[in-house]
Amino acid sequence: MSERLDAEPPGEGPSAASIKASRSVWAAYLVLLALLIVGGLWRYSQAHAEAAALVVRALPLVLFLPTLLLRRRRGHLWLTAVGLLYLAQGGLIMANGGSSPLVIAEMLAAAALAVSAFRYFRRQGPRQRRPS
Repeated sequence: MSERLDAEPPGEGPSAASIKASRSVWAAYLVLLALLIVGGLWRYSQAHAEAAALVVRALPLVLFLPTLLLRRRRGHLWLTAVGLLYLAQGGLIMANGGSSPLVIAEMLAAAALAVSAFRYFRRQGPRQRRPS
């Protein structure tokens, strides 16, 4: 079996690559969350959406906050999937004629979140299970 060079050795603190990956996940997460909130408030103020639409769009990201705080490896893999779903949602909005700079920014932030969360997942490497 070959070991990955960029994975953290067991029992040691986080590596520089892991810290950099974690920071990029946080940055993409916060940017996407801010864009979703700003977009939801803008749509609400223009009477294009109800207040519940803002909650529905931002709720999946808010639910992943414990994953980020506790640095759960598996949660970052799921966060990758959620980022891809936000990217697909932006593509559907653009396909239906809703192209705007805000939607494009949301799509870029969602892509950055998906890529950075997957990089963090890969950097962590497989964890050894505790003996039962």
